[in-house]
Amino acid sequence: MSKQASTRKPRLWLWLLFVFLLVAAMVGSLGYQKTLQIQQKIAQGSRVPPPISVTVATAKAAMWESRVAAIGSLVAFQGVNVTTEVSGVITSITFDSGNTISKGKLLVELDNRTELANLEAARARLASDKSQNQRLLKLKDQSFVAKNAIDTQAALVDISAAEVSVAQVALDKRRIYAPFSGKLGIRQVDLGEYVAPGDNIVTLLSLDKLYLDFTLPEARFNDLADDQSLAFKVSSYPEQLFSARVEAWNPQLDVNTRNVAIRAIVDNRKGLLAPGMFADISLNSQRQLPVMMVPETSIFYNIYGEAVYVLELQPASEGDTDPDYRLAARQVDVLYRREGVAGVRSGLKADDIVVTSGQLKLYPSLRVSIVDDVAEVPSTVQ
Repeated sequence: MSKQASTRKPRLWLWLLFVFLLVAAMVGSLGYQKTLQIQQKIAQGSRVPPPISVTVATAKAAMWESRVAAIGSLVAFQGVNVTTEVSGVITSITFDSGNTISKGKLLVELDNRTELANLEAARARLASDKSQNQRLLKLKDQSFVAKNAIDTQAALVDISAAEVSVAQVALDKRRIYAPFSGKLGIRQVDLGEYVAPGDNIVTLLSLDKLYLDFTLPEARFNDLADDQSLAFKVSSYPEQLFSARVEAWNPQLDVNTRNVAIRAIVDNRKGLLAPGMFADISLNSQRQLPVMMVPETSIFYNIYGEAVYVLELQPASEGDTDPDYRLAARQVDVLYRREGVAGVRSGLKADDIVVTSGQLKLYPSLRVSIVDDVAEVPSTVQ
């Protein structure tokens, strides 16, 4: 019995040793394969990705003439409510509402019978006094009249002449003429109507030229210059741009609003505009600011505000002939956007190369390459 147990015991240990070696071989094989896989992943991760193709443009320096926005109203170059200095009954109306008339055109005549009679009487007295004066002058040569009598009669002639002038002025006031050429409004009186001094007969406006009145805040006072040009729009012609020229402004600001009142002149010979229209104004400032012009598509937004991607050239490695560009994000201060071009006040310098498309897929330090369709930037500010 003891001899059989001793022969079985070595066989069990051999079996256990065999199983252990088998398991160790399997574990080693799996570990070796896993190590190879990890090394392959590491090698793949260390491989440099190919550069991303981007379109670019070059920043160009320019001087930007800023524009100031304002609102204003159109005012007639000349405009009056035609009225009368004297009271009376209207006997004649020689115009129709809306007529275009010339300066000096007779508009309305009042009843003038009394004034005509006064004028005739004054003329008769003048004629009588002149005749008497002539007789006295003939008698003077014969020494039949005193010099004092002749002087008195000459004074009477002057008085009569003055009375004729007064009567003529009174008669002229019964006729109302156009003080300047222009367009009449709606007639406010009728034949036979009694009018008193100050009553409105009709409105007369000169429309070949118009005034454009507007205000600017105190901070914009140094944007003004003589003969400064401006553009404006009115709601009647939303697609049309009109021009005007600054004529004058008040040298003193309004003490309540701290605004400066400005008046510009508008050429309205085509008759498209009318007094009272509301104008949306864009004024060319006399101040010029240095800017860098880039395509508007190069501007994107991040958490800090507006930015651009700039290409920075890296030192070339040995054997590499292609330029190595890396992206760098720069925050910029954009002054304006107009016709696809943005004006940048800070953040760029002349000849910086900026990315013009696909910024959402990019990030700083990314390798990029330039493709052929490069955006063009105008050489001047429009």
